[in-house]
Amino acid sequence: MYNILMKMLRFNFSEKNALIIAFLLNFFIFAVEFYYGFLESSSALLSDSAHNVGDAIILGASIFIISSSQRIKAIVAITKCFLWALFGLLALHQVYISMFFDKVPSYSVIGWIGFLALIINVISTLILLSFKDRDVNLKSAYICCRNDALGNIMIIIAGFFVYRLQSSWPDLLAGTIIGFIILISATKLGIESYKIMMLNNK
Repeated sequence: MYNILMKMLRFNFSEKNALIIAFLLNFFIFAVEFYYGFLESSSALLSDSAHNVGDAIILGASIFIISSSQRIKAIVAITKCFLWALFGLLALHQVYISMFFDKVPSYSVIGWIGFLALIINVISTLILLSFKDRDVNLKSAYICCRNDALGNIMIIIAGFFVYRLQSSWPDLLAGTIIGFIILISATKLGIESYKIMMLNNK
């Protein structure tokens, strides 16, 4: 039943077209989250925008190495993981800075932007679902979009608790969790990519 459901949800795109569409969607939501995150001083939105611009770069790079060898793809994946981790650290740095300001962001802006981002990242995840097991490059692109969707759910929850508590702490907590999700995912995929690179060196 699970396999049948997954097959029904898969979009019929080529690898290149799937990556291009996911790239454009990620870049769009990055711009939206960064603008409103900056406007509202929302750590959750700014952290997720950092995640999304990192993902857009990862997806963009993935487009150009579709036909490359597994070793080249693994090397590029390792490079992308370092970049991904950098954006995770930037997200945590933004949370640290925001702790010193007592501005409560708009719960409605956080909630609606989080919901829009969730829809976009679910679409991106489903588009890439068919290709995630082909190589580490496509797997990295899929994981990016999947993690973004999880982060978006946290943003929506953060918006609700900002409304209930009239406090910025739920927003700061969501931003922190998103930052650590980025770092953990980058580390795990980086280790897997390194193993693939070493295996293809032989």
